[in-house]
Amino acid sequence: MKKVFTAAGLTIAAVIMGCVVRTEHTINAHITLDIRHIEEQADDLLDFIDGSSDELPAPEKTSMLQQALDFLNPIETVYAAELKNTSSDKTTALAKKMRARHDAVDAFVNQGCFGENNRGYLELRECDGLADADARNNAQKLMAEENKDRKELYAEIARLNQEDGVSVSTVEAIFHGQRFKRASKGEAFQLPPSGEFFTALQDTAQAKSLGADYQPGAWVVMP
Repeated sequence: MKKVFTAAGLTIAAVIMGCVVRTEHTINAHITLDIRHIEEQADDLLDFIDGSSDELPAPEKTSMLQQALDFLNPIETVYAAELKNTSSDKTTALAKKMRARHDAVDAFVNQGCFGENNRGYLELRECDGLADADARNNAQKLMAEENKDRKELYAEIARLNQEDGVSVSTVEAIFHGQRFKRASKGEAFQLPPSGEFFTALQDTAQAKSLGADYQPGAWVVMP
């Protein structure tokens, strides 16, 4: 009888351990760097900044009940990670500041005075609109303010996604990619370096329009 109980006990223990292992593997299998929700957020923020939309995702507030359910069902929580809201009061505030200066920034972009580098920031470029010293100083000041807010925005989004291993450089590359997909004729862009982001953009209409000029790290003017 003892042998029966012992065997049964070992069987139950094995089943429990198997469940634990499978659960752990299931969770680990879904804790991957999935940047789709960040791409979607970047699109929403850029729509707001350029005036295409007046709406921003509200900062997520998790109720005590939801926290308890997440604790009891960790696998479902991991599956939901792709759909999580990664906004905060800070991202909203920064987006509003960038929207307020968008028209001024866009004017320099359209003149070819500002270019988008592949790290997600503006760079000053030679153009007729900056021949005057005062105009150049004003452009540099505007660019510095914009880049400062962009840097803070990228850092905040990376912080909100730190549990998924998202770095600031990844967020920078995502925003650069989303802006490139929106690029219009005459805008100056630095293409991504060789790698996953370069490959991910090569089938876009913008990349195809460049033809042989679509090269890693190259500066181009959109045709």
